[in-house]
Amino acid sequence: MKIIFVFIFLSILLITDGRILRRKIKPRLQKLIGSNDFDLLIFTQHWPETVCYTWKENSMNHTCNLPRDEEWTIHGIWPTQFHKEGPAYCNPSMHFDFQQLAPIQKDLETKWIDVENGTQPYSFWRHEWEKHGTCAVVIPEINNEIKYFKKGLELLDQYDMKHVLAKANIFPGQEYLVKDILNGVAKVLGKHCQVECVTNSKTKESYLFEIRICMDKQFNLVDCDNIAHYPTNCARKKKVIYPGAVPTLYSAIMV
Repeated sequence: MKIIFVFIFLSILLITDGRILRRKIKPRLQKLIGSNDFDLLIFTQHWPETVCYTWKENSMNHTCNLPRDEEWTIHGIWPTQFHKEGPAYCNPSMHFDFQQLAPIQKDLETKWIDVENGTQPYSFWRHEWEKHGTCAVVIPEINNEIKYFKKGLELLDQYDMKHVLAKANIFPGQEYLVKDILNGVAKVLGKHCQVECVTNSKTKESYLFEIRICMDKQFNLVDCDNIAHYPTNCARKKKVIYPGAVPTLYSAIMV
């Protein structure tokens, strides 16, 4: 009888401990692997001349790092839910380590450039990794830091907006209706994109700032119709400036 009692007691203890252990392990695993609570990826490129404009507007002492040629550069790869922003900052334990990027650092300094001169070294890359990369790690192709940034470089080579827009006869130094930019990208890539502008609060001029294209988790292009703020925040009836140089400084606001 004693043996049966001890057996039952140990069985209950093992089951209970197992449940407690699973409860402890499950959150830990979720924390380690990041979040897969997103529907698609947004690959965002920004126009350095406009980025510089917004940076200089914050302070007259700000200077910019600009590409040697008129090139679009990478902002990031962003896991995104339909009609929402995020997720973000999925795994605080996955710290940014700039040494992992040493093999591709020169390419990053050219194509994933931090336009905002004077910020802490690697702060732009750190931000993109901690906010977006740690959420994207559930995708095997970008499940660590070096893969995440390498993928960004590959996507820029494939979908470089300078060449996409040129194929649509859209060039720096000109003005366009935003619908022409949206339609031009759609014609070249076969999918709808999102266009972002910044607006000069005094002159009401709008400057082309970012173009975002969307992909599924296998990196196939998809329409951006279901992302937040689609299709644009730019003025619809006035032409948007695609600046060939950093615009004259006034007070810029995001609209």
